[in-house]
Amino acid sequence: MIIAVLKEITPHETRVALTPQITKKYIDGGFKVQIETQAGKLAGFCDNDYISAGATIKTTASQTISGADIIIKINSPLPEEIKLFQPLQTVIADFKQAIPPSLASKQITCFALERIPRISRAQNMDILSSQNNLAGYQAVIKAFGLLPKIAPLMMTAAGTIPPANVLILGVGVAGLQAIATAKRLGAVVFASDIRPEVQEQVSSLGGKFISTTPNNKKRDSQQENAILKLLPQIDIVITSALIPGQKAPLLINKKMLKLLPSHSVIIDMASSSGGNVEGSINNQISEFDNLTIFGGGNLITELPNSASHLFAQNIFNFIKFIYPNGTLKLDFNDEIISATCICKDGKLLLKDK
Repeated sequence: MIIAVLKEITPHETRVALTPQITKKYIDGGFKVQIETQAGKLAGFCDNDYISAGATIKTTASQTISGADIIIKINSPLPEEIKLFQPLQTVIADFKQAIPPSLASKQITCFALERIPRISRAQNMDILSSQNNLAGYQAVIKAFGLLPKIAPLMMTAAGTIPPANVLILGVGVAGLQAIATAKRLGAVVFASDIRPEVQEQVSSLGGKFISTTPNNKKRDSQQENAILKLLPQIDIVITSALIPGQKAPLLINKKMLKLLPSHSVIIDMASSSGGNVEGSINNQISEFDNLTIFGGGNLITELPNSASHLFAQNIFNFIKFIYPNGTLKLDFNDEIISATCICKDGKLLLKDK
């Protein structure tokens, strides 16, 4: 059984679907691994690292794919990659950007790992959780790198510097990690989410949840009013609200931006999906009324070494699950298989989101 790993050609991508450490696990499990040369360079892994782990280096994508049983990638394959695929191969990747219709014509089987169900036995395969966790951390590091003041309270002979105030909008995996990271740096952290049940998680990390009364009809407006009153005190805003398959909700408009202090920094983690912040540009830093706004929809690519390690481990766990005895086993009564298998026997099982 041969596993092929391609060099990612999607713009701005720095991660790789396999690390030398996970390569050794495949080799020890009886798999053979062939990887395109320089595939891990941007993530900090050289060809010799893979060779030492037991992999074979191939010069081109075509050579890498040839004869492989399984192809693993970070992102959905592009047309120039799909044309190289061979019948009966299995492709495993993150297809959240697009599900190319041409996949079906290749008579291959495809698994979309972003569709892994949020159940306990699938946690070690969940790429969204592993990658968003790191992205939430990096959002805070990026924000303080752009902020012209320090995070913690500092008392000196020259005077006292108050701690930075951070507002997190959206308390999913990324938001929770952002809260934890900002608290570790010494900031005062506020958080808001449309789900009142996350208040306990926010509190457990040391954050202050922007609470409302239990009246559902009044909750949204009350929460918005509470945020508006808080904005003039905030140094950093981090937004991470996403709706699967839809444009990201607008959480911060220009009217709200005008309420922030002029030195404030805003990190929009949803910028690649339309943005939570009005005017944010994906992968770019922009300014609005002396505010700094960063479109951080691809923050994970700033941590390619750590992100690749977790992604590669997620895929390894998934492959162990679908190849229990070295043979592909597809039980569509299993919710993990039914949720992730998007293409089989020349048919697309799920339409693009």
